[in-house]
Parts: sequence; C-alpha cells; structure tokens
Amino acid sequence: MRSTLILAVLAVVAAPAFAQDARVAQQIKLRQAAYTVLGAQMSQMGAMAAGRVPYEAASFRLAAERAAFMATVVPDLFPAGSTGGKVKAEYWRNDADVQRLMNDMKSKTAALSAAAAKGENFDALRPLFAAAGGTCKACHDKYKAD
Repeated sequence: MRSTLILAVLAVVAAPAFAQDARVAQQIKLRQAAYTVLGAQMSQMGAMAAGRVPYEAASFRLAAERAAFMATVVPDLFPAGSTGGKVKAEYWRNDADVQRLMNDMKSKTAALSAAAAKGENFDALRPLFAAAGGTCKACHDKYKAD
C-alpha cells in the first residue's frame, strides 16, 4: 500500500515535468522540420548556382519564395525553455545577436525571392543567393552544435 501511494504521488509530481519534456521534444522536432524545409530550398538553389543541375527560373523562383517564407517562420520556433537539439547553449544567452542574425536571414531571403519573382537573370540572382546562404552560415557557425 505504501509503495502504491508513493508511486501515485510521484506520478502526480512528475506529470508536469514529463508533459514539459514532451512539449520541448515536440518543439525541437518542429524546429528541425522547419530547418529541413529551409535547407532543402537552399540546396535546390545551390545546385543550380553551382551548375550541378540546369538553372530553371520557375524552380528557382519557387525555392526562393519558400525559403523566404520559412525564414519568417524559423525565428518563432525557439520559445523560451525549448533548449536542446542542435542549438548551443550560447544561443539562449545572446538574444540581441540572434535577433540580428534572424532579421538578416529574413531580409536576404526576401530580397532573393523578390528578385527571382521579377525574373532577374541568373547572374543577378547568384550574389543574392550567396548573401542568403551566408546568413545561414553565420548563425550555424555561432549557434549550431555539431
């Protein structure tokens, strides 16, 4: 009887912690999925920029549009308390720098998307793509755990 009571008390006390752990795990999965989508768009454009696949304006435009959209979603996927995954601890202590990097990603992917939507030639899109990719690298270099 006593062990049953102890187990019941532990279950009640631990339930919020387990629920919190489940929410954090779900938030990390959502964040990783969003980065997978963003990364896939950047990879598709990167393959064209590197000449590994032929440039197709419509495909590039769509990938740029999707990347720009995902860049607006990603910053919201780091709520307080959702530590873990591939995010270094420093990320959570440097809010101003993180916001600067996220805003840079948003503006650079938006510029790339706008230029692709206007039908800019591929030579004009390459430096915009490089700038957008550079924003990803800047954040990864500082805050992504290996």
